[in-house]
Amino acid sequence: MQLFKAGFELSAPVIQLGSSEALVLRFDDLQPGTENFSYTLVHCDAYWQASDLLPGQYLSGAMSDLVPVGRQSYNTLQPFIHYEISFPNSMMRMERSGNYIVKVFRDGDENDVVLVRRFLVFEQMVDIEARVLASRQVDQRDVAQQLDLKVVTSRLNVQDPFGEIHVTVLQNMRWDDARSGLRPRYVRGSELLYDMPDQALFMGGNEYRNFDLKDLRQPTQRVARVEPGLGAGPYHAWLFPESRRTIRNYNNQADLNGRYLVRNDMVDGDPLGADYVNVHFTLPMETPLMDDLYIYGGLTDFQCKEDFKMTWSAEAKGYTAEVLLKQGFIDFSFVTMARNSMMPDITAIEGSHYQTENDYLVLVYFTDHQRRCDRLVGIRFVNSVRG
Repeated sequence: MQLFKAGFELSAPVIQLGSSEALVLRFDDLQPGTENFSYTLVHCDAYWQASDLLPGQYLSGAMSDLVPVGRQSYNTLQPFIHYEISFPNSMMRMERSGNYIVKVFRDGDENDVVLVRRFLVFEQMVDIEARVLASRQVDQRDVAQQLDLKVVTSRLNVQDPFGEIHVTVLQNMRWDDARSGLRPRYVRGSELLYDMPDQALFMGGNEYRNFDLKDLRQPTQRVARVEPGLGAGPYHAWLFPESRRTIRNYNNQADLNGRYLVRNDMVDGDPLGADYVNVHFTLPMETPLMDDLYIYGGLTDFQCKEDFKMTWSAEAKGYTAEVLLKQGFIDFSFVTMARNSMMPDITAIEGSHYQTENDYLVLVYFTDHQRRCDRLVGIRFVNSVRG
């Protein structure tokens, strides 16, 4: 399942209000027959609760529409039906900026939800200065990254900057660790100075691990071997055993910051020709951890999902997992989740370094009382290495 800006599969699902940009949502159904899917768009406030607006106040055209008929995969050992939507389109357009959810449902029943995905529609009404610095906390300098922010609101009629302006910061588009509630430390006319807010201190983490499954004819990067499955089933790919990285120095390894690219080199990038593969992961470890261990990244929607939970084996002397994944170039990492926690620990296995290259997205919302909604009035992408 992928949602991205049309023309670049690795882009964040963020478009400007009133522009010619479009988003593409595509997903596969592994069942043999097509289904009747519909979709709608839901406007939310700055904290992802459904806004008070009626659909007709933030959408023009239809309030919902049919998903185009799915297309059958070709030359794949795992048959699937591929569905694809592009929006805004001639049937449905967004008329307000802000947070949105695209919701796909079955047989016209909005309660029979198949999937939901977040996306952002912005209008650039504020100027944002953002940079990544070393933490002021001495014990965090080698492992953490701190964002410093300034927001200029001169083009908005802001009466109460503390109550009407809301700032959220994301690291690598991870909504599970979105930081909100940032308050300016100083207000100087239309300038809001945040001065390295505590909420914008992130663990640097480590560069994502990755492997290349774009070509199944031979082992590629980090793939030890590829073998046919039983009967006419999907191929199996065994990755080289990984290692814990908590005691290593920083290693500048190129990655996609947790994202993944669907590709089969034999069919020129057509998602209908990219097959599914049973991928085998191994993390050697003499004794089991106290916390649960998961494979994590864009391939799991940055969630700790049961299908990606690893199992410790005394026989294998480590953790193993087998996951069905679509062909491509895939980033991943190992995270732990404590039994009573809602947030995974990205450092327990991977370690953390200030030098790690990460993408950050700063979102500035304005509570517009006249329009009765939170408008997304500014965004700023900033990279910890490139600025």
